[in-house]
Amino acid sequence: MRRLLFLVAIVLAASLAGGAYWYRTSVDERVASFHWLGHPLDKAESVQVVMGSDVYTLVARDRLWDMRIPGGEGSVSAKALRGRVRDYLERISQLAPLLSLEGEQGDVQRQYGLEEPGLMLVVRLKDVNAPLSLRFSKDETGRTYGWNSETPDLAFEFVGDVYEQLALPAAYFLDTRVFRFNEEKVNQVQLVQPFGSSWVVKRGKNGFYFTLPGYLKDKEAADSELKLYVHALALLRAGKLVLEPEAEGEKGMAALTIKVWSGNAKKPSSVEFFPIEGDPKHFYGRSSWLTVPFLLDAESVSQLVKSAFDVQGRNVFTLDIGQVATFVVTNGERRYAVVREDAGWRSVGTEKVIPGIDMALWRFTELQFEALPLNNLAATAVKLMHCRLLDRDGNELKEITFYADPKLPQGQCWMKNGDGMYYPVSARLLKDLQGMFPAGPIVE
Repeated sequence: MRRLLFLVAIVLAASLAGGAYWYRTSVDERVASFHWLGHPLDKAESVQVVMGSDVYTLVARDRLWDMRIPGGEGSVSAKALRGRVRDYLERISQLAPLLSLEGEQGDVQRQYGLEEPGLMLVVRLKDVNAPLSLRFSKDETGRTYGWNSETPDLAFEFVGDVYEQLALPAAYFLDTRVFRFNEEKVNQVQLVQPFGSSWVVKRGKNGFYFTLPGYLKDKEAADSELKLYVHALALLRAGKLVLEPEAEGEKGMAALTIKVWSGNAKKPSSVEFFPIEGDPKHFYGRSSWLTVPFLLDAESVSQLVKSAFDVQGRNVFTLDIGQVATFVVTNGERRYAVVREDAGWRSVGTEKVIPGIDMALWRFTELQFEALPLNNLAATAVKLMHCRLLDRDGNELKEITFYADPKLPQGQCWMKNGDGMYYPVSARLLKDLQGMFPAGPIVE
């Protein structure tokens, strides 16, 4: 008897296992052969997203996408990131259900929480009259269920994280770029401050040069500084978009205006920043790219403020080191002259080779002024060293004079290079030259 019961138990277990396998295989085959959506969404013209009280619509415009957000006095239209919208639609199209669940339309929606879902999408497709309606819900166990209007008598079960992948806030799609231009093709930059430094630079054959202010007209700008500045503008993002239709606009004069011309564009990509009364930590911004105003923190705005001095080419002079054949230095009462030879730089009148001259000449070309140059020095300035650079024919290439001044910041000295201007520069080169050519009485 026990043996018979044992055999019956084995047969029942095998039957149950086979039935479960057959059912699962049948379901898998049915789901695998079933298309979640009958239409691809690559030709979507709009997508309305409803998540409770959060409602927005993504609308195709030419090759771009806009986002429309309803408000009390109408809707606000902002730019959306085309790549994110495209990925979102592709993600919906490629959803793979784990199970399809049959029932009548009302029953199947009620049974799986799809009558009042957490997420509803209405997709309008090109050349398709009726909009496509999609619904998604997530139950207490973490299961995600979906429904679409093409197959109203079916619900679908998806992997648990599908709901989170699709229930995305409007901010996810918003384009917060303040500027839109090609960095490599920027040919003009303008910065305007009503009570500060304003300037305009244009690209020429040899790099950027100033057209404004007048005292810098046609002088070179610092290409490296401008490239960094343009890159920072290209990366600039709004801190928060102002999406309320009734939002109060700017007041008064813009505290800062920046314009960037790129390529063959007739109009620049531009931004204006306005102070906000009662909120010193933020600025109100308007951009030619963004269709809505935005807020940006005061610290970020301050980093965009560059004076003409900041982007000016500040090298004191240019020099072809290879042309220098004689280096004459007068330090105090001592006068030194060194000449270039095959073995190096030799002190005139001796056989002594002076090392470090080539490095010193190179550092002359790297000297930059630390503040605006002056036409006249204060009475506190004291002459320390005079240098002359000559070519092989004895013609003067450069004449340089260094001055000390207690009114300068520590570590700086004045330098005159023969053009009548006095430049505040780092005193490090002067100190190195003083070590190479010490002052003192003339040695007989």
